Amino acid sequence: MILSVIIPCYNHGIYIQEAIDSVLTYRDQLIEIIIIDDGSTDAFTISKMEELKSLGYHVIQQKKSGLSVSRNIGISKAKGIYILPLDADNRIKADYIRKALPLLENNIADIVYGKPVFFGDVTENRIFEPKEFDGTDLIFGNYIDACAMYKKEVWIKNNGYEENLPLQSLEDWDFWLNSYFNNFRFKYINEELYEYRVLGTSMIALAQKEKQNEQINFIMGKYGYQIYNQLIPHYSNSKTYQSDINHPLRSIFKFIYRLMTNKKS
Repeated sequence: MILSVIIPCYNHGIYIQEAIDSVLTYRDQLIEIIIIDDGSTDAFTISKMEELKSLGYHVIQQKKSGLSVSRNIGISKAKGIYILPLDADNRIKADYIRKALPLLENNIADIVYGKPVFFGDVTENRIFEPKEFDGTDLIFGNYIDACAMYKKEVWIKNNGYEENLPLQSLEDWDFWLNSYFNNFRFKYINEELYEYRVLGTSMIALAQKEKQNEQINFIMGKYGYQIYNQLIPHYSNSKTYQSDINHPLRSIFKFIYRLMTNKKS
């Protein structure tokens, strides 16, 4: 099996068929689809899971455990050497697989990500702009969605997705930071390759700004040493002080840099 598509689902049964059908538009070779029902309580979703099982889909059902656990369980069962997480309410284009797979198979990159098309309850504060990979920029905020294709060895070396997070919306940022510090290579395809549904009730929409300190504390507690030793010494002052207003985390990292520099002097 070349590729496993991992689809966690919690009460999104109304959308999941669209996600599955989008994967099935890729017909070049056989791929695996694994669906993880994360303790759904919605009657339609429960019924949909039974329907999918009856149709022969690989459906794993568990008590409510969160997105990280769901992905980890799905990937642990995956037979593919490459992994593509797909949220149950999103869709991919067949060209995503066609264009990403050769980059992985030819060892040009370990992780490949593309550009989304936003639809649904789209507002300016809910969209994000992916870009060419820059590890230094990544520590100041995530710009890579979960819908990226990567070698399963990335997940193995990362010890999976972090399951002890202060906020569920941190899964992807943490995973990509972990990948970067584990020296995996990223490749950005600057094309619209997947469709990102914006829902007013999504985890990102519900995450409150006052919890930003929890995010900072978690990231610094886990990666502070790597950030200091691998990034800060090589980060020019001109870039450090650029766009502080738009990147409030910069002030935190500058303070830590000064503090640690003073301790060494």
